[in-house]
Order: sequence, then structure tokens, then C-alpha cells
Amino acid sequence: MTAPVPMLHDAAFMPFRLDAVGRRMLFVRLDRTQRARAAFLDERALADKPQGGWVPLDALPPLTGAPPGCHFLFHIGHCGSTLLSRLLAEHPQTQVLREPLTLRGLAEHQRDAGLPEGRFSRDEWQALLHDTVGRLARPLAPDRHCIIKATSSCNSLVSPLLAAFPGARAIFMDMPLRPYLATVLKSPDSVRDALTTAPARLAWLRERVGDDAALQLHRLTLSQQCAMVWLAEHARRKALQAGPEGDRVLHVDFERLLETPESTLEAIAGHLGWDAAWIGAAKTSSAWARYSKAPQHGYSVEDRRHDLERSLGLHREAIVDAEAFVSTLQQRHPSLA
Repeated sequence: MTAPVPMLHDAAFMPFRLDAVGRRMLFVRLDRTQRARAAFLDERALADKPQGGWVPLDALPPLTGAPPGCHFLFHIGHCGSTLLSRLLAEHPQTQVLREPLTLRGLAEHQRDAGLPEGRFSRDEWQALLHDTVGRLARPLAPDRHCIIKATSSCNSLVSPLLAAFPGARAIFMDMPLRPYLATVLKSPDSVRDALTTAPARLAWLRERVGDDAALQLHRLTLSQQCAMVWLAEHARRKALQAGPEGDRVLHVDFERLLETPESTLEAIAGHLGWDAAWIGAAKTSSAWARYSKAPQHGYSVEDRRHDLERSLGLHREAIVDAEAFVSTLQQRHPSLA
């Protein structure tokens, strides 16, 4: 079904899926409640019979006028970013979008944009990024602002998005290596998620440090691959903060957020230009005691601590080996430290 043009000017219809082969974009209607509830803005967020339709890319009018006020939340995966997104949603008149499928599609085509095998020229891709995110960020009344939480595979978009939206700021969330490994290794689904993104992360590391026999995916154990994913995103975040837009990227350590929530929330509020009222609302949010991806289930900070301690015991040998692997790479390549 092809979408009627008036739908493109209705903020209730968001760009939901990019079909690069068919050169079209699917727009779907999602109300404020659907957006607020969704842990992932993909097929799981859709109703049985969603409203919307496909629009050819060459029929999409360029996005004009002042861009919507938006900020971004990036993360390494399995590091509490969904909890933080729910705390951010405590800010009045702020819409939070979690992991839009369109961002994943844009990230997938970023690497080959402009190359002979790419689906888009570099200019086409940059215009599509700007217009798609601009349409995503249009808040539904009474909201006035938007925060977009990207999927962890979209971290290559930080610099292009900050360039495309000069008023935007980014949060980059992670945690130290040991709790990250304990978190990932306790869940087969989390391990699979990390391993799925490992090739792109390894390619980024090899671009940064050059040829290294240790950085060959088929040579790495499962835990070493997970540690390599962490190392790549650790190095990417450090590079972003050292770059020209470094003052627009705030590092948030999930462990620190749990241990000293008030000071971490104060840093976030200062970064986003928010007042102290949000800090109070975030500190008392019910999200702290719920499982963030499925808030109907309880999951406290103490529950998480218990799970991590159990995982550290079960996977101690693999974790120690993975830590040694990272330490060796950092000694060999100081830029990764």
C-alpha cells in the first residue's frame, strides 16, 4: 500500500522501516501511549492492523524548517540504557523513542554509502539520515521535545547525527568490563546479541589499530568476542569525547548511576539543560524497581546485584581470560586504553 501524501505531515505517522532495495519508507501511526510503552520500536510495537503505508524515497519531500528539539542516547548494549530512557521520560513534555528500526537500517547502509556497491550516494545517505531522524523526532502534543535511544549497533551514527542536528546532545552509556561480561554471559540471548554485532566492531578496531593477528574473529573465544565488543565501544566513546564534538557527548557509567544516582542525574540534567525538577522525578521513579524492557515484572537493584554475583561465579574463568585479552590489546595499542 502506498501512503497518501498528507500522512507525511502528520507527526503521528513515524518513518518505521527503510527498504533500501525497494527505495521506499514505511510510515506507521503510533500514538503517545504506544511509543511510551515500546522497549523496541520495531514489529513488536505494532498493533494487529497498523495504519500506514509505503512512500517511495523520491516522493519524500525534504524536511524543511527548524529541526525538532532532540537529543540522543547511545550505549554498548545490556548496560541499563532502557532504565535510563525511562528515567529520561520522567521529564515533562519529552517524548522518548526506544531503538527505532529505521535507525538500524540507516546504520546498516552507512558503511557502503558512496561506494560502488552501496545503495546510496554519500549525499543521499546524509540527507536521508537528517530527514528520517527529523521526522522521527517530531513529538506528539503536548510533548515538545524528543530523545531517541538508538540500538547499540548504531553507534557509528553519533558523529553524523551531531553534525546534522547542531542543537542536539548525546549521552553515551556503558559500564566497566567485568560487570559487562557478567551481564552478557548470564543470558544466551545477550551473548547472541553481542556476537551478532562483533564483526562490525572488530572491523572498526582494525581500522583504528591496523593489522593485528589477535583481532581475527575466528580466533576468539565466545567471552573474548564479547570483550572485544566492549573494547571497541570503549575506544569509540573515548575517541568521540576527544574529538571536535566531545563537549556534546556525556559519558554515563551504569554502575555509577546505580551507586550514586543523584550526582549522575545532576550531570545528565546539566548536559541536557534540564532543571532540578527532573532529578527529583527521576530519583523517585518506579522504573528503578522494574525490569525496564518489561515493566510489568519487578527487578530491583538488589536483584541485579545478586544476578551479577552469581554470573561472576559461574563464568569466572571465561571472564578472567577475556579481561586478560583486553589488557594485552590495550598494552599493545595504547590508543585503546
